[in-house]
Amino acid sequence: MSVEQANSQILEQPLEHLLVPYVNYLTFGIDVAAGIIIAISAFVALIAFFRILFKPAKEQTIDKETIRLRLARGMLLALDFEVGSDILKTILVPSITELTILAVVVGIRIVLSWSLSKEIDRHSEDLESKGKESIIRDTSETKQ
Repeated sequence: MSVEQANSQILEQPLEHLLVPYVNYLTFGIDVAAGIIIAISAFVALIAFFRILFKPAKEQTIDKETIRLRLARGMLLALDFEVGSDILKTILVPSITELTILAVVVGIRIVLSWSLSKEIDRHSEDLESKGKESIIRDTSETKQ
């Protein structure tokens, strides 16, 4: 087969078929990145948890919330990567049934991402108010 014949065969194919391998590699890379983000977030949270075990109980409560927030932020970032990967996969979907399934999966991930984001915001506000209360309490105790 000559180069001209190969080029003509490539040009006769629809553009989607030419993109399939590249989109597959790209979505695989994004999925791997999401997995790495989750693994790193979990590892950092585990190390931080072991470090606070030797602190007084009052400090542990605030520190545990901080650890949970960091882990949740990592999971949220990974979830955003997964949604992006799913959106790219829509390029490859040949049938309406598969597209519907993919749309449902993306919808579920978006709802999870939104609810996790709201939970993070709520816990961040709670943590800030607890931190301010403990600072006020500590300064009033030292004055007495």
